[in-house]
Amino acid sequence: MTTLGKRKSRASEDDVISAQEALRRHFEARFKPIAIVPVAASRAAAAQKDRPENSDSDNNSDEDEDEDEDEDDDYSGSDSDDGWGGVSNSSNSEEENNTPPKVEIVDHSSSTPNLSTLNKKELKAYLSSRPPTAQSSSSSSSSKPKKGTDNNNNDQEKTQPEDSAAFLANDLALQRLIAESHILSAAGGNSSHWQSSAAADSAANTRAFSTGRIVKKTTDLRFQALGAKNSILAQAKMPMSMRKGIMSSATAKETKRRREAKENGIILERETKKPAAKRKKLGGGGRPVDAPGVGRLRGAQLTISAREARAISSEGVRRGGSGGGGKRRR
Repeated sequence: MTTLGKRKSRASEDDVISAQEALRRHFEARFKPIAIVPVAASRAAAAQKDRPENSDSDNNSDEDEDEDEDEDDDYSGSDSDDGWGGVSNSSNSEEENNTPPKVEIVDHSSSTPNLSTLNKKELKAYLSSRPPTAQSSSSSSSSKPKKGTDNNNNDQEKTQPEDSAAFLANDLALQRLIAESHILSAAGGNSSHWQSSAAADSAANTRAFSTGRIVKKTTDLRFQALGAKNSILAQAKMPMSMRKGIMSSATAKETKRRREAKENGIILERETKKPAAKRKKLGGGGRPVDAPGVGRLRGAQLTISAREARAISSEGVRRGGSGGGGKRRR
């Protein structure tokens, strides 16, 4: 025989119900009665009151509790079925997390020219406030190119002299191309280099704002060709050792470039030698007329150094010694 312990009665719920009933009666005694739904006792408390305290009742209560647990499990299972959204692809989520963010670089250094289809006369007529006339419309229609004019232009180009404006413009463009070729292809024909013209506007360029750097360097070369004294890219103030190192490396690169071009038969621009700095002439050539021959005059004060004083005294001794040997006049 197994001895079963007595179950504790749930007196707390009964006490709460009796306290609420007493409060309701007290309130109805002073005020109007309240239509309150009677509080129903819990299922477990009602079952505990109805069951006799023996082993059979204990077994029945255990079976009831098992059934309640099964019902709760079924209810929770239905909730989980309703909230289930399918199996997520964990590999895709991991790939999304592993992909690094892409940085977008916007390059505004290269300016794209706005090509206008109107010529100067048409643009002037368009911007003017006057209404168009028949002459302007006829001139605009006559300004359209014809098929036969191309052949005439080719014949005129053939008959042009060698010193014409078109040939001079082509010569200038060719000279600039030769002078700026080392900037446009600094990597020796490598299209992936940031300074090359092929990589300037392509996606293979690994350096941003390359077009702006090329334009800046070519503009500096053109200013120097026109006679500029200093480069716009040169730094004004820096340590002398750094300046000497930069100048020596630039000279070595230039000599190497010219040597390789000469070996490969490439025509380069003429080497422009900078004029040597003029040295200041020592002496009193640039001294003003009213300036003293000895010392420095500051305001009304004449300052003579010790060196100048020794020079003056030595000149006086020399003059006295040389004149002492001659005959004196009586």
